[in-house]
Amino acid sequence: MKEKLRAFLQRYIGQGELKKDHVQEDDVDMLVYAAVIDGIEQDIIDYGTEHPDSPFWDFLKMLKPGLHGITQEELDADE
Repeated sequence: MKEKLRAFLQRYIGQGELKKDHVQEDDVDMLVYAAVIDGIEQDIIDYGTEHPDSPFWDFLKMLKPGLHGITQEELDADE
């Protein structure tokens, strides 16, 4: 599913009118990583298919809030 999502999101690379909105490979990688953790890969594909004119950045709203990939030990050590 991870590779299916990555392939789906490839079409967004290079989109964005303003430089700050320009979608890069790293942006796709970050979204794929977070989507796998949240288990919403298919949800992103479904939303993108149903809303083909939506910008890439709309997908970020689908992610669960929180720190992805950070362990409690790392958080404790940071205090």
